[in-house]
Amino acid sequence: LGPVSTQAKPFLADVCTALPIGRVALKLLGGKKQESTGKKSSTHDFPDDKIIIPVGITPQNLRNYTLYDVLGLGGEWGAAADTEAIKRAYHKAVLMYHPDKAQYKTADGKEDRTVFLKIQEAFNVLCNETKRRAYDSQLPFDESIPTEEKVIKSLAKGAPKFFKLFAPVFQRNARFALKKPVPDIGDMDTPISAVYKFYEYWVRFDSWRDFTGIGAEYKPEDAHSREEKRYMQKENEKLAKKLKAKEMERLMNLVNLAQKFDPRIVADKERIKQAKEADKYAKENASKRNADEEAAAKAYFEKLEEEENQRKAANKMDKEKLKKLQSKLRNTFRKQLRFSATLGHGSGEYGIVSSADVELLCTNCQLDDLTEMTEALGGEAAAKDAEALKVDGFPVVHAKVARMKEISEQALEDEKIAKEAKKRELEEKALADKKGPKKAAAVVEERVWTRDDYSMLAKCVARYPAGVASRWQSITNYMNVQLKPKESFSQEECLRAAYHLANNPVK
Repeated sequence: LGPVSTQAKPFLADVCTALPIGRVALKLLGGKKQESTGKKSSTHDFPDDKIIIPVGITPQNLRNYTLYDVLGLGGEWGAAADTEAIKRAYHKAVLMYHPDKAQYKTADGKEDRTVFLKIQEAFNVLCNETKRRAYDSQLPFDESIPTEEKVIKSLAKGAPKFFKLFAPVFQRNARFALKKPVPDIGDMDTPISAVYKFYEYWVRFDSWRDFTGIGAEYKPEDAHSREEKRYMQKENEKLAKKLKAKEMERLMNLVNLAQKFDPRIVADKERIKQAKEADKYAKENASKRNADEEAAAKAYFEKLEEEENQRKAANKMDKEKLKKLQSKLRNTFRKQLRFSATLGHGSGEYGIVSSADVELLCTNCQLDDLTEMTEALGGEAAAKDAEALKVDGFPVVHAKVARMKEISEQALEDEKIAKEAKKRELEEKALADKKGPKKAAAVVEERVWTRDDYSMLAKCVARYPAGVASRWQSITNYMNVQLKPKESFSQEECLRAAYHLANNPVK
């Protein structure tokens, strides 16, 4: 750090290079690192030949020396001195300037111990981390950062010049880091992930540098009252906060400047840009391919729907005639079931099935179902004569009951699924509104369908066959509720995938 001129103020913030304290600084300065052996060693990290006690310190020129200087730790090595080195330096300084060895007199002839007291002060301050940081914060420090013009000129000579320019600046400012170790800026071979972590560290840099007292307008010790002293302290604190904010702004300017011109980040951004352009091109091709597949899928399933509707139309009877026939079959069915009770099969009015099950069958069974059950039980004859009732038709009735219950439960499940799908749709819409409008949403990333996705789609297609109202909406709802994908399936996606599945069954 060197002697301070007689004209310099105690807390002058002029240019002066300072390095990190302790082993980090020692490594930067080329000192030898002591290897841990588990045994106490007589060797020290800080070399003794770097502790040079100044000769000729007197009470008259004492103000020209810093606390580091009086202990022989002046210059850039002082920042690297740890507590052990300071103790050794103090011992050497005391041997040279103890009042018994170096006797000074005041103007009136009395003993002057100011040099010795200064040495003691240096030891007390520099051995205490809090006090040392406060003291170091007052020392001159090189706050300069490169200009854009200088950076551009350096880069014109090659990428390595970037590191030669910025590495010393970051190392210099790393002195004030609370969080250690401070990452190194690296070189062109440093992994890009480590590069981004380096800048992330500096964006969140936490400094212990204390600006209290620097450029202070007031001196609280000169106050004439407590109120005046508190006022002075508050004003000084305001100034210190402003200087701290200015310091952080300076560091952010350094980080932003380095990030802007860092050849590794520039190259990575170019790589990302090219990857995005290639991805966009691929998506546009995929979008066109999807449109073609969707048109083919629509045509395929529209044909299936049309065939199913034609089949239903061919089997359709006169509505009134159908209604009467179904009513007749229900009456026949009830009579057959009552005969089953008469013959001792089961309990209750309808013997083999409960009254609730009879209502379920009569309400939900179609003409084909009613015809199948009545024929299995013995037809019209079994409705007139209990002896004509066929016992081997009972399983057919039980199977229909199970099937109708399954259909009823499915209807309730479909209703629940539709509500959940609507809720999911509203949540996704709210999230999209919160994020704001999307950029150029013409191209949508194509989903990669998994085996589980196709298996669930096959189940849905079987669950909702051709002819079912709102078939593809129901299929889409079921897929979204059951699989809970990060991005919801659309009807168009399900339609294309079902077409693909129909032509390429999953084995």
